[in-house]
Amino acid sequence: MKVVIMMSRVNYVPENYRSLLEACLQVTGIEVVGLLLVENRSFKVAFQGLGLLLMGAPRVGFALLKNALLPDPKIALAQRTQISLLRTRNPNDEKTLTWLHQIQPDLILHMRTRCILGPAFLKISKLACVNVHHGLLPETRGTLCDLRLLVAGHRGGFSLHRMVEKVDKGEVYSRTEVADARECQKNYGTYLRLSTVCEAHVVQKFLENLVRTGQLPLPLPPFLETEGRWFRTPSYGEIREWRKAGWKL
Repeated sequence: MKVVIMMSRVNYVPENYRSLLEACLQVTGIEVVGLLLVENRSFKVAFQGLGLLLMGAPRVGFALLKNALLPDPKIALAQRTQISLLRTRNPNDEKTLTWLHQIQPDLILHMRTRCILGPAFLKISKLACVNVHHGLLPETRGTLCDLRLLVAGHRGGFSLHRMVEKVDKGEVYSRTEVADARECQKNYGTYLRLSTVCEAHVVQKFLENLVRTGQLPLPLPPFLETEGRWFRTPSYGEIREWRKAGWKL
């Protein structure tokens, strides 16, 4: 089963999300044939990290700056394991699509980018393009949905779903609750570490099932009659309120 992993070059997760790539490499029967890195490292990302530091989210801001400035461990891992690597600023461009067509993946596994993928991209893999969405679908769509759940008094979590042209839509294959405010001690950095461990386990099980059956799992039934709420990047005012409520960001 040939799989392409798609990630951002820079994110705010500990170790730049390397552990998810490692988890995929450990699944028997899965051949990771490509790592598609969205090259988002720029002065803008550095300024975003500094801005988060000043806005009251020092842990997230520092992690973003650290991952932007230091060598990417995902690249080192890909080179060490001889995985085909492509860096792109636009995954919908002709160069990226040609690279994917040459590889002919059975599955594209998408994690932590903010890209909107076009129909030409989504049609390439034989089975699907599956996203790890950091929120519980269908209720929470958009960015930082896990944090939104936590500060609202719910358990944060993530979902695996089929990617379609509409953002955060498509069939949902699994929903996993990770922790609540007490379990992560109102520390978003702690939550991210817990979530990363859970994500690695769930993704491995998803891939193992794919190898065993040769097909995607049945989607979850539409148990909620809702389109969900769309969330954007938190404002300074929201971050300040969360900090006042005792959250360490």
